[in-house]
Amino acid sequence: MFQAKVMHPLSDLDTVIAPDLESTLWQLFVAIGNFWQLPDDPLPYRLRFRAFLANRIDLNPLYRAYYTTATQVIHELIAAHGASVAFETIFTSKSRQLPPAPPTTELEITQQYVANELIAFRLALGSFKAFGALNYGGYMGGANIAGEPVPYRPMEEDHAG
Repeated sequence: MFQAKVMHPLSDLDTVIAPDLESTLWQLFVAIGNFWQLPDDPLPYRLRFRAFLANRIDLNPLYRAYYTTATQVIHELIAAHGASVAFETIFTSKSRQLPPAPPTTELEITQQYVANELIAFRLALGSFKAFGALNYGGYMGGANIAGEPVPYRPMEEDHAG
């Protein structure tokens, strides 16, 4: 039987994302651009953002729990410190490890399974242009391997003047 979409066997047939969960994670997504001073407007990405969340849940039902946990963490941090400090904590907390160890706190779950993936998603949608790369549609075209051509068109330096 043809299946148009890959789904985990335990996924619901119709993934519904709670409005509070979506709006809270959207705040996180927008905060990514503010924190890294990305010049692109995130609003055109809203539908792709919603589809991204639903697809992650469909592929792995644990993501609903990760997103719920992240929503709770964000609400708690905003209540305690305000929005800018809350998102800065998520992006810069000392609990961030590279390579990442298995998360042991709710903040670490939020960082590893939500924030890191939304950062990568935001960059893939075109924000990586802010770091000097140009590419049609904003997507990278392969792995960035040492000694191999870069998978994007780098900006040419201005040699005038």
